[in-house]
Amino acid sequence: MSAPLEIQHHDLLDALNKKTSVSDKIAFLHRVVRQHCAFIHRIGVAVYDQRTDTLKTFAHSTEGENPLGNYQCKLREARALYQIFLDGQPRVVNDIAAMPSAREHTRRLQAFGFRASYTIPTYLDDSLTGFVFFNSRFPDVFDESSLPYFDMIARLISLLVSVELQQVRTLYGALKMATSFSGHKDPETGEHLDRMAHFSRLIANEVAPHYGLSDEFVESIYWFAPMHDVGKIAIPDHIIRKPAKLSTDEFEVMKTHATRGREIINSMLGNFNLDRSGMARMIGNIAEYHHENMDGSGYPCGLRGDDIPIEARIVAVADVFDALTSTRCYKPAWSNEEAFEALRGMAAWKLDRLCVDALCRHAGKVREIQDLFQDSHEPPERD
Repeated sequence: MSAPLEIQHHDLLDALNKKTSVSDKIAFLHRVVRQHCAFIHRIGVAVYDQRTDTLKTFAHSTEGENPLGNYQCKLREARALYQIFLDGQPRVVNDIAAMPSAREHTRRLQAFGFRASYTIPTYLDDSLTGFVFFNSRFPDVFDESSLPYFDMIARLISLLVSVELQQVRTLYGALKMATSFSGHKDPETGEHLDRMAHFSRLIANEVAPHYGLSDEFVESIYWFAPMHDVGKIAIPDHIIRKPAKLSTDEFEVMKTHATRGREIINSMLGNFNLDRSGMARMIGNIAEYHHENMDGSGYPCGLRGDDIPIEARIVAVADVFDALTSTRCYKPAWSNEEAFEALRGMAAWKLDRLCVDALCRHAGKVREIQDLFQDSHEPPERD
């Protein structure tokens, strides 16, 4: 009897082709893994920022409450993970409870009943990009019969995260190129964009429990915050660079950068086939709504309170703070204390109070960011 000419086969990983978030894809992979290794109760991903030596939780598939939500640390302070980085090799811990002098992330895993872990470092072009974690609530479950399978899944996860990061870099690079081709001087220094991105992540991480923000959402705010003023590409140079107060008509033109920003973002996302709904919505919200005020007096839509997307409220606080504490063509830099006081006053009508409080109570971390990303160029033009 001859074999059938066609064999019906369902692609086990077809869901990875969908335009869903990295978190959704990792949750899907966890379900696939559980079909073969039912003892895996959590897959976690952390991404690494080399410039600040910061390791940040990014996505997870925890069954139940996540023990490491919105967690970050310096890689050099996480001794076991730092050693994995130095060795360039994965690590098996088959009894977490037996680990001496455990760090906070290990204590959190212990508190939630996890007993074993397999940690794999991930790289792109020989540079560390982060770690993938497989966790079990059972001890002594990782052995040579299963580890190659987890290695394969970890590489797949690493590729998913790398694709996401590359999409962001592609979009950001395209926006920067469009700015240079527009003939206008970029109104923001790279240091300003770095600072306000880190301020935005600091705020987002603090308010995440209140607003229910996932790790991936927080990290996306960090990625997309520097794109907030892309609409200024469409504003005439004489307005952008004017050192004096804008006239009423000039200010009306300046205000259009918010709506033009979303238009430019949507066009570029479409042209680069990056129009995944979550990315388009968040970047568009940041670009269009970061000048809305809590009392409804802002622009372009006059949104009020919680009607303003949280990502725009977060970026607004970061942007205003850095503008106040930076030298501009029309003003000297304020001290951090003066700026904090001004933000508290603006929380009565302009800015989200929880976001303001989140930034103000971390004066030390704010100073660290400022020290790391100091202005090295001439003062930027108008905000």
